[in-house]
Amino acid sequence: MKSKIAQGVAALMALGAVGTSSASAQVRIDAQYALTMAGVAIGKLTWQTRLSPSDYAIVANGRITGFLSLLVSGEGKVSVIGQIRDGRPQPDSFVSMVVREDEKVNVRIGFEGSRVRELQVEEPPLESDRVPIPEAHKVGVIDPLSAFLIPGGDDPMAAEGCMRTLAMFDGRRRYDLALAFKRTDHIKGDNGARKMALVCSIKFTPMSGHRSSSQLVKFLAEGRDIEVWLVPVIGTRLLAPVRLSVASLLGNMVLQATQFETTALTGAAR
Repeated sequence: MKSKIAQGVAALMALGAVGTSSASAQVRIDAQYALTMAGVAIGKLTWQTRLSPSDYAIVANGRITGFLSLLVSGEGKVSVIGQIRDGRPQPDSFVSMVVREDEKVNVRIGFEGSRVRELQVEEPPLESDRVPIPEAHKVGVIDPLSAFLIPGGDDPMAAEGCMRTLAMFDGRRRYDLALAFKRTDHIKGDNGARKMALVCSIKFTPMSGHRSSSQLVKFLAEGRDIEVWLVPVIGTRLLAPVRLSVASLLGNMVLQATQFETTALTGAAR
């Protein structure tokens, strides 16, 4: 019998990396993001999602270049498939493939509910200052892609949409993102029209798996002003990110959607 991870990989391949739709899919999100530091372009990200009332699939591709390589660099592809239960995303299989300089890291996670059931990690030998991941840190977690499909209520701009802590596990690191309501705001859409966004503050807390000497971890954990902007996904009760910003004395680091298209599909998708 195939493992849950193998089944997840096979399902992702069948989805054609979300490029081929299925008859059950009802909503598609096609998004592109630009990453800037002090207004200078340093990277980009594409994010494609298929949603149905019962399941979902997400694929993200990204690349970071420029002077941010002092903190982090490289390119990668991350994908997840899962189920929608009680209006919340619940991952089944998460796959990450990242290339940084001359290092390659491949991660595959099989989930059972919010618990890590299977974990496969191919990576260079661990550094001596890597914080060990206890088994307890693999329970009550969610992957970084599923985590940002935020359940909303009758009022998508209600403060309750922000009031949650995301226990993130990407196979190599475990960290908490504590969200809190900050404000509602307007953001310009693809067609130039302004739409409402729910703005949440984020507090980053490293838990395990990170390097204790990591400059990026120290940078994020220093109580910086971090915000995520969320907008409703048409046809669902979910919110998705269109902007993420991290304040810095050198200039804000901003991941901003340059394209965010939501398409409602009826019947067999074409």
